Amino acid sequence: MRAQEEERAWVAREVHDDALQRIAMLLHEVDAWKGRPADGQAEALRVEIEDLSVVLRRLAYRLHPPHLEHDFFPSLERLAADVSRSSGIAISVADGTARAIEPGADRSLVAYRVVQEALNNLAKHSRARSARVMLQLQDGGLDVTIEDDGVGFDHTAAERRGGLGLISMAERARAAGGVVTIASRPGVGTTVRLHLPPA
Repeated sequence: MRAQEEERAWVAREVHDDALQRIAMLLHEVDAWKGRPADGQAEALRVEIEDLSVVLRRLAYRLHPPHLEHDFFPSLERLAADVSRSSGIAISVADGTARAIEPGADRSLVAYRVVQEALNNLAKHSRARSARVMLQLQDGGLDVTIEDDGVGFDHTAAERRGGLGLISMAERARAAGGVVTIASRPGVGTTVRLHLPPA
């Protein structure tokens, strides 16, 4: 998993340092066309390039959120907003004292990736109208709950089939000494719980 995160960080840097720099140069060249006969085409091209820039920036962030250790709660809010925008599902993240949670670098990364996987799964499969992510510190440990009002599923059958998403969440939690549990059945939605022990 450490190698996977290093690979993600490398891809994110490549997107940021190469692709986004090239886009910035293209935008500069498009601006130089303004006022010429093809001005309308230049503006349309500028809009397309700016949209591509936004997509790549989001991709780089999802692959490797910068400063996650000290930006944990805002990172989860951005993740939830991105999934909500693309899926149409209203996703909220618990506020209040949760904003002060700084789990440390390793636990932040584990919690972020588990939430990311859970939200991606519910966006693809749940047919939910709404979902929420809740965080709580318990005796120095971190509890994260992701629940939705979707169609639910037979999670024991899914675990037997060895779905990569479920395996990935469980492995990440185990590597940090934690555990992921899933409560779901057809027709009643799904609740994913992550518990990470004190650092």
